[in-house]
Amino acid sequence: MAKILAYCGLDCGECEAYIATQKNDRAELEAVAKKWAAQFGGKEMGGDACVCDGCSTGKRTATAHAMTCGIRVCASARGVVTCAHCADYGCATLQQFFAYAPVLKEKLEAVRKDLGK
Repeated sequence: MAKILAYCGLDCGECEAYIATQKNDRAELEAVAKKWAAQFGGKEMGGDACVCDGCSTGKRTATAHAMTCGIRVCASARGVVTCAHCADYGCATLQQFFAYAPVLKEKLEAVRKDLGK
């Protein structure tokens, strides 16, 4: 699957919800929903909660938290490709996210380096 970088640095092409959505595989979406509910201690959810074409595509973003994701909402409003492209890179919202997912800081730092920032 092609590399598609989300605003936060996630590679959509490696995401099981994105992959299942692109394959239009209903059974796989249901399995992802069940797995994520157990993994993240959330309530039961159906496959519809995992449908995603990538948060920066402007298409379907029904994944469990995409509609309320502060990073997605901010980056979309600012019109940036990723948070690495933002003039306010390193904001408090992003720092909180990095505490949860430090590997994504590395990915965004690499993007910034490629941009010469």
